[in-house]
Amino acid sequence: MTPMANTGMADRVRGVFEARKSEAIDHAQLFEVLGLSAAHLSAERNTVRDQLKYLVNCGYLTKTGRRATAAYRYSGQGMRFQKATAEELRERRIERGRAYRAKNGTQPKAPRVDKMTINRSRVGLLADLAPAKPWGKEKDDQRPSETVEQFQARGGQVQRLTASWEQRA
Repeated sequence: MTPMANTGMADRVRGVFEARKSEAIDHAQLFEVLGLSAAHLSAERNTVRDQLKYLVNCGYLTKTGRRATAAYRYSGQGMRFQKATAEELRERRIERGRAYRAKNGTQPKAPRVDKMTINRSRVGLLADLAPAKPWGKEKDDQRPSETVEQFQARGGQVQRLTASWEQRA
């Protein structure tokens, strides 16, 4: 979670530690001071935990212990990272955009194609892959189907097998 996500909670947490600079405060005490009882949403309590982690990373707090025994104390160093103003954030965003466009170039947008055009092209592609139908819908170089008489006229031989229903009779 970024420190900018909930600046109100970050300011409240920092205010608690500035008011009690010499005390080590654990999670339960901090929740009590902030008025976040166990009945409060766990999301608010998680936000406080995220802010504590951020403040430790910034050097504003020092942490002793782990998990349930963790206690936090004001380090006296102040915030290592200063919060950017809205104008600074806007300038950074513009600069990042310029750098991205310089690196990747401006790419033209693809032309918009309606779904029916795509479907028609897919049907055409699949039609080329399908075998020829025996009722005369041949494509390109496909040979039309021939009858048994035409096959025999070419010299082909037909072997007739008896069917199962013919064998019983």
